[in-house]
Amino acid sequence: MRGRLTQGVDPWLERFKVAMFWLLSYSYSMKWYSYSNRPNRVRVPLTLSTSTKTSGKTLLGDSIGSNRATSELARIAMRIAIWLLGMIYTVSSAHAQILSSESSLDPSDRLAEVEANKLFENSIRPVLIEQCIRCHGPDKAESGLRLDTLEGLQRGGDSGTVIDRESPEQSILLRALRYEDYEMPPSRKLPDEQIRSFESWVSQGAKWPEYATKIDAPSLGKPISDEDRQYWFHQPIRNSQPPESRWKHPIDAFVDAKLQPLGLNIAEAAPETTLVRRLYLDLVGMPPTWDELQEYFADTSSDRYSQLVDRLLEDRRYGERWGRYWLDLVRFAESDGFKQDAFRPAAYRYRDYVLDSIQSDKPYAQFLTEQLAGDEIDPESDTMNAATGYLRLWIYEYNQRDVRSQWDNILNDLTDVTGEAMLGVSFSCARCHDHKFDPILQKDYYRLQAFFSALEPRYDIPSNRRDYEQWQDAQSNWDQCAAPVLEEMKAIEADIRTLTLEANIEKFPPDVRPALHKDKRERAPEERPIALLAYLQIQNDLQGVDFSKRLQGDSLERWKQLKSNLDELKKGAPRPPEFALTVRDLGRSAPETRIPGKPVAGVIEPGVPTVLLDGPKLTMSQKEDSTGRRLALANWIVAPENPWTWRVMANRIWQHHFGRGLVANASDFGRMGEPPSHPELLDHLAHYFVEHHGQWKPLHRYILNSATYRQSSYPEQRAQGHAVDAENKWLWRHATRRMDAEQIRDSVLRVTGTLELRTGGPSDAKDSNRRSLYQRVMRNTPHGMLAMFDAPDGSSSVARRNITTTSLQSLYITNAAWPIQKAEALVQHLHQPEASRDRMLQELFHCILLRDPTERERELIDAFLEGHETQSPDSQNDAPQRSLRTPWIDLCHALLSSNEFLYVE
Repeated sequence: MRGRLTQGVDPWLERFKVAMFWLLSYSYSMKWYSYSNRPNRVRVPLTLSTSTKTSGKTLLGDSIGSNRATSELARIAMRIAIWLLGMIYTVSSAHAQILSSESSLDPSDRLAEVEANKLFENSIRPVLIEQCIRCHGPDKAESGLRLDTLEGLQRGGDSGTVIDRESPEQSILLRALRYEDYEMPPSRKLPDEQIRSFESWVSQGAKWPEYATKIDAPSLGKPISDEDRQYWFHQPIRNSQPPESRWKHPIDAFVDAKLQPLGLNIAEAAPETTLVRRLYLDLVGMPPTWDELQEYFADTSSDRYSQLVDRLLEDRRYGERWGRYWLDLVRFAESDGFKQDAFRPAAYRYRDYVLDSIQSDKPYAQFLTEQLAGDEIDPESDTMNAATGYLRLWIYEYNQRDVRSQWDNILNDLTDVTGEAMLGVSFSCARCHDHKFDPILQKDYYRLQAFFSALEPRYDIPSNRRDYEQWQDAQSNWDQCAAPVLEEMKAIEADIRTLTLEANIEKFPPDVRPALHKDKRERAPEERPIALLAYLQIQNDLQGVDFSKRLQGDSLERWKQLKSNLDELKKGAPRPPEFALTVRDLGRSAPETRIPGKPVAGVIEPGVPTVLLDGPKLTMSQKEDSTGRRLALANWIVAPENPWTWRVMANRIWQHHFGRGLVANASDFGRMGEPPSHPELLDHLAHYFVEHHGQWKPLHRYILNSATYRQSSYPEQRAQGHAVDAENKWLWRHATRRMDAEQIRDSVLRVTGTLELRTGGPSDAKDSNRRSLYQRVMRNTPHGMLAMFDAPDGSSSVARRNITTTSLQSLYITNAAWPIQKAEALVQHLHQPEASRDRMLQELFHCILLRDPTERERELIDAFLEGHETQSPDSQNDAPQRSLRTPWIDLCHALLSSNEFLYVE
C-alpha cells in the first residue's frame, strides 16, 4: 500500500518524511521510557486534566508519581533524536524505499486491508455478480456503466461517476440502491443489510482489491493441488515436543526457543499483587478485593498461586467471564435487528446454557454438538432446546416480503458463522466464487450450507416443559369457559380475516404466493421455510386488524359485547408459558441445495471441504423425524483428527489470556490471515486440548502456570525488546491492555460495593447493578457505556474486539453521572465520622488500586483535601457532612478514572 502511494514522489522529500518518522518514533519511545519508569505511578488519562471537575483529577494527573528524571530523560531523548535526524537525512535513496516496501505495513494497516478485502468479498462482490453485472458487465453495459472492473467503477456511466469521493453519502450508486433517485436493481430493492454494506464500502473509499481485476461468475471448481493440501492449517495436528531449554514448562521452552535468536529472554515474574489482579481479571472479569489479596499473601504454601488458579476456575464468575467470549463469536443478541429490532424474550436461555456449559467444563465436542444438533440428540430436553438457540441467533427483518431471499440470507449467515466460529475458516469468501486464496471451492460453501437446508425455526416448543404442562392444565379449563365467546367472535370476524389474509398474500412476490395458498401438509420441503416466514408477517397483520372499524350494524354491536365479555375472561386467564428459540428438521427429506445461477452444477449434497477429503469421515443417518444432517456435521467438526477445530479453539483460549492469539486472525486461519507465530506451540496446545477431552479448565491451568503468562509487563529488557519486537509477537513480556467494556463496568461495580450478585435468568431491561453480561443486548440500541468501550452489538461474529481510545471514552469516565454516582457510593460506604483522614485514604486506595498510597501521594492529597474542608467534621448537620464528602468523591472518581485501575498489567 505504501509502495503504491510513494511512487513518483521526490526522493529528497521522501527522505525527509523518513527522517521525521524516525524522529517522532524515537522521541515518543523515550517519553514512554521515562514515563513508565516512574515509581508507584498512578496513570491517569490526559483528558482528565481538561475536566470541569478538575479539583482532584488535575492534581493526580499532573503530580502523582512524577519525578525529576522525566524532564532530564526527555532532554536526552531530544538530543539523540536530533542527531538521528541528521544521520538519516544524509543517507542514500535506500531510505525512501523503507516506506515503499510492502513489508513495512504495520499490523493495523494489514488488518485494515484484510478487513476491507473481507467486506468486498463477503458483501460487495456477491451482489455485483448476482444483481449488477448482467446489465453492467462485459456483455451489456447499460447507460455506459460497467461494474465488473475497478476501471469501470471509477469511470462511471452516462450520468457521471457513481462514487462521490467528497460526499460519499450522495454517491449515485447509493442513491440508486436506496431507490432515492434511480432504482437499482430494478427487479426489487436490495435488503437493508446489503445496502448498509455498500454504504460502509463507499464511506471507506470503495476499496477494490488488486487481485480482483475483473469479477465474473467463475467455473464450477478449480483443482485442489498438493501445495494447497500441504498448507499448515490443513495438516494433521502433531504432538510437538518442546525443544531443549532451561525452562521446565513446555510452553516456556517453546517461547524461549523463539526469543533466544533475538537476544531476548522470558521476562522476570510480575509483582505478586499485579499477578493476582491479572489472574482475577482474566478468569472472573473483575479485580480481587483487598481482603482477598491479603488472604492470598497470608497463605505461606509454595503452591498458593496454582491453588488460586484452581479456586478461580471453580468460581461461578469464571463461566460468566469466559461465556462472554463465546457469545461474541456467535453474535448473541436479544433482539431481531433491522428497523423494528423486536425483543426476543427467550434468548437469555441460550446465554445461560453457554455459561452453565463453560462453568461445568463441558467437553468442547459435546458443547458444539448440542448447539448444532441438540434437537436430534434429545428433542424433549429443555437444555437441548436452549442449546440449539445457536441456530436462531440470526438477524430477522419483520417486514421483508421477499421471504425467499430472506431465507437464503439466514442460511448464508448460519454457514458463515459456523465456518468462522467453529472452524476458523472464512467460508463466506466462497459464496459466489472459488476462494481466491484458500482451497475452499464455491461447491464447498454450499456443501456446508446443505447441512442446514432442512432447518425449520419453531415457535411452539416450550422453554420449560414442566411449566408448560402446568399451563396446559390451567389453559384447558379457561378454554372451556371462553369457548362460546371465542367461537361466536371467530364467526363474526371470519369474512374480514379471509379478506385480510388474501390481501396480505398478494403483497408477497408471485413465486412465493402458491406456497401460501397450500395447506401446510401439502407444501414441498423447500416451500415450508419461506411460507413460515411469510405467515409470521401475515399473522402479525391479522392481529393488528381493528374490527371495531371494519364491522357494521348488528355485527358490530354484538362483536363489542363479546369483546367486553372476553376482556373480563382474560383477567382470569393463565399466564402464557415461554417458548424456546429453537429449531427442528422439516422431516426426513431436505430441500435441494443449489448454487445460484449455476443450474449445471446440479443438486449439492452435504459434504466436507474438498481439501479435507482425506481427513475425518462424514457419516450420516436419518432419524425418525429428521435428516440427521446437522448431527453428522457436528460429529465431523468435533472429530479428534479434525485439524481445524482444535487448533482454532486452543488459539482462542490463548488469545484471551495474552490479548493476541498465536494466530492473530483468530477466525481466519487461511492465507488472508497471518501464519502462527509459534506453530509448534499451537499444535502442542491443540494436542493437549484434545488429550484432555476438550475441557477448557485443564488448558487454562496449563497456560496460567507457565512463566510466559506470569511475566512482568515492564521487564528489565524493555528497551531491547521494544527495539527488536515492538509488537511483542514473540512474547518477551506480558502485554499491557485496557480492560474491555464488561471488565470496566463490572470492576467499578465491584470495588464500589454496588455489584448485585444475582446470576442467570432474564436480562435486565434497564441499566442495573448486575454484571454487564445480564444487561439486555438490543442490536439497534446497545448499552451506551458498553458500546462506547467496543462491546459488539451482536450483528456479526467477533473473534477479537476492536480496542479504541477515543475522547468520548475519557469524557464519559470523567463527566458522566454513572461513574460519579459509583464513586459517591464508595465514599458513603467508607466514610465514618470517627475515622482519620489517613485511614480513609488508605481504605480508598486499598479498594481501588489494591495498594497503599505513597508518601508523595499522601502529601498532594492532604493539600487538596485541606483546601476543601471548609466545614467542621464534627457537625451533625447533613449539609456539612456532604460538603466534607465532596472532595473525597472527586478523589475517588479520579482513582476510578486512572490508567492503573483501567488497565491490566
